[in-house]
Amino acid sequence: MIYVIYITAGLILLGLCIFVHELGHLLGGKMVGIKAKTFSIGYGRGIIKKKIGGTTYQIAPIPFGGYCQFYGEDPSEERTGQGFEFLSAHPLRRIVTVAMGPLFNLFFGIIIFFVMNMVGYSKDTNQVHIPEQMRSGSQVSPAYAAGIRSGDRIVKINGQEIQSFSDIQAAVLFSGGKKLDVTLERNGKSFLYAVNPKTHEGSGRYEIGVMPFGSRILVVELMEGGVALLAGLREMDEIISINGVAVNSEAEFSRYINTHADMPVRFRIMRKRAIIEKVITPRLSDVIRFQTVDAQGNAGESLSIMKSKNLQKYLDKGLITVDRRIIPSYDALIRAVRENQGKKIALQIDSEKYTGSAEIEKVGLIGIFQAVAPDQVRVQYGVGEALVQSFVEPYEFIIINLKGLGMLITGKMKIRENLSGPIRIAKIAGDVAYYKGVPDFIILMAKISIILMVMNLLPIPVVDGSHLIFFLIEAIRRKPMSQKVMERIQTVGIIILITLSAFVIINDISMLPAIQNFFR
Repeated sequence: MIYVIYITAGLILLGLCIFVHELGHLLGGKMVGIKAKTFSIGYGRGIIKKKIGGTTYQIAPIPFGGYCQFYGEDPSEERTGQGFEFLSAHPLRRIVTVAMGPLFNLFFGIIIFFVMNMVGYSKDTNQVHIPEQMRSGSQVSPAYAAGIRSGDRIVKINGQEIQSFSDIQAAVLFSGGKKLDVTLERNGKSFLYAVNPKTHEGSGRYEIGVMPFGSRILVVELMEGGVALLAGLREMDEIISINGVAVNSEAEFSRYINTHADMPVRFRIMRKRAIIEKVITPRLSDVIRFQTVDAQGNAGESLSIMKSKNLQKYLDKGLITVDRRIIPSYDALIRAVRENQGKKIALQIDSEKYTGSAEIEKVGLIGIFQAVAPDQVRVQYGVGEALVQSFVEPYEFIIINLKGLGMLITGKMKIRENLSGPIRIAKIAGDVAYYKGVPDFIILMAKISIILMVMNLLPIPVVDGSHLIFFLIEAIRRKPMSQKVMERIQTVGIIILITLSAFVIINDISMLPAIQNFFR
């Protein structure tokens, strides 16, 4: 069932955004007297066709967007010179026809934001949480080091109003790593802190080490062979209570499970707004507790190391050592700790180096990694404010995307982790539709439509942006550009587009959880 939802969500989101784009071209052409030969919903040979006024409207079997083909748009085909032919028309008329595609994507996004702002939808809270492991040592959160604490509500960053966690992310992402003046509310009082963002090693993005605050525990990863997986827990399940007791933090949840090994525990879970119950018996397991010490012998941060997919990734790559000896497996790591209990050892995990002592502790585990499910804030406006916000939000989103594109081009953000193609977008669409619901899916559709506008207006050969430049040059020069020059530019553009498409698709596939698990 979940796969049907993912496929359907991807097809609806991308298909509708592409359809709106092509509809813009069709109506743009009609506005200036350029006639479409074929307007297709979907790709492939039309299965339902109707010819009206010289244009064939059809529904094709591949339900993925569509296309609009105009008379006389192919330079190699013979033209009669009539005004309704695309390349025979004045360049300004062609500019209108081409520009209306991206503009329709923008209009579509604005309309969705307007409707949803009136109807109302939810955003992640602007209240923040800082995990315990990020409150000391080398992994300390920049926000925590500056004085911000879990439960604080961030209301402004550098004077800019903050309403949701996505606003915090945007402000930090485009900070350029410069100091941020963060205004927050705590117990009814206002505080101002200076926070210095750091760069995340994996993605290259700036971060300040905060998560959206929440009071529910969310299952984010299930271990193979773990009792939670065997009992039927799924990723993104929300744990409401255990043995009738509500748990409000990861630490509280972990402590309860750790101390109830070999004892049945009743879990009350919310899955897609439905309440279910599971009885799971935590399994007694080995966990490594590592206590770091500094050069003077003073105790530092404490680390808990347990078997996980992420840890296994480092083990497989030979990136974990004990006293400079490469550790190939989790069992080998357990043996190395047992051999050195009570002794000072040097532990290295990737680039992080720790000195201290380690011991094995037996605790109850169910085989999950959990996070806090973010609390939500309701967003809803009256007609006037909804109209204003329907322009403000797309504008801000366009600026964010242009800044992000600039950071990708300049290498400030890693391309592989931050560039998404149709497969990953479809995966995101499925996640949002399945786990968050229809309102969030509709908002995502508005954002993807706006991104489609931005990408199509870029001056890349083959896409709309390049055609607009060519036709504008032709209008200024009052004569067409050389056909040979155009063909060479388009050939280079096609090669670039094919290469980029291949990279994006391969990258999307490599990022799918099933593929990553296969190669672990």
